[in-house]
Amino acid sequence: MADEPGQPPALTTLSLAEKAPDSKAVGQKITPFDVSGGVDESGKLLPVDYDKLVREFGATPITPALLERFEKVTGNRPHRFMRRGIVFSHRELTTILDRYEKGQPFYLYTGRGPSSDSMHVGHTIPFEFTKYVF
Repeated sequence: MADEPGQPPALTTLSLAEKAPDSKAVGQKITPFDVSGGVDESGKLLPVDYDKLVREFGATPITPALLERFEKVTGNRPHRFMRRGIVFSHRELTTILDRYEKGQPFYLYTGRGPSSDSMHVGHTIPFEFTKYVF
């Protein structure tokens, strides 16, 4: 049975990665329902390749220099998710910091819209993070 919104993802090895044609190996799979680094030829689970994930999503890694700039520009320590590497990449954070530094307006879009009639505690993470940042 396919995963449905609001339901936990399937936890089988094959549900966790895309199967490569004519191979026992399966590649990395990242969806709203599954996250897996894949499986090698011997069946060993592989870690998620976060560098590849950042490249595929067109994001930029958050570096120590960017965290220092964030603190200098905003006068606030970066959110603990950023300091601890939980939030490890960004899109346009340098542009936002440029605008903030110049006193120009900007907006933040969390990328989190309700996908069903109800929301759950997991939805609070992007809301809390975005509220804290600026």
